[in-house]
Amino acid sequence: MEDSKEQLYAGLGYLFYSIAASDGHVSTAEAAKLKKLVRDHWAPLERHLDDAGTDLAYYIEIGFDHANDSRMNHDEAFQRFKETHVRNKEAFDASTQHLVTRTAKAVADAFGGQSQQERRILERLKEVFL
Repeated sequence: MEDSKEQLYAGLGYLFYSIAASDGHVSTAEAAKLKKLVRDHWAPLERHLDDAGTDLAYYIEIGFDHANDSRMNHDEAFQRFKETHVRNKEAFDASTQHLVTRTAKAVADAFGGQSQQERRILERLKEVFL
């Protein structure tokens, strides 16, 4: 079960990276905003730890950092999120969808407001959740 949760959270990291990277650059403000949101909103909701004692919610950051370090294309990152969503649809209840959407919007707003590219990805996210 934890492996699928790790993959779920990493997939969310890819989503948030796709938003931050959609304009061709991940700003320090976007990365910092995501880390704060994970610490303040995601980690308190997750009670499980991995084998190393890391709260599973921090796999959001791991997915984000992996995509950023490998300079993944934002469309590829969004596709990875979509695949994660398909494999874990039952995990995306209304409450989770709301938190995902709030986090995505906060990342988009973190550096000078939402760009046109970020707004497009937010619209694509709405379509995934339909």
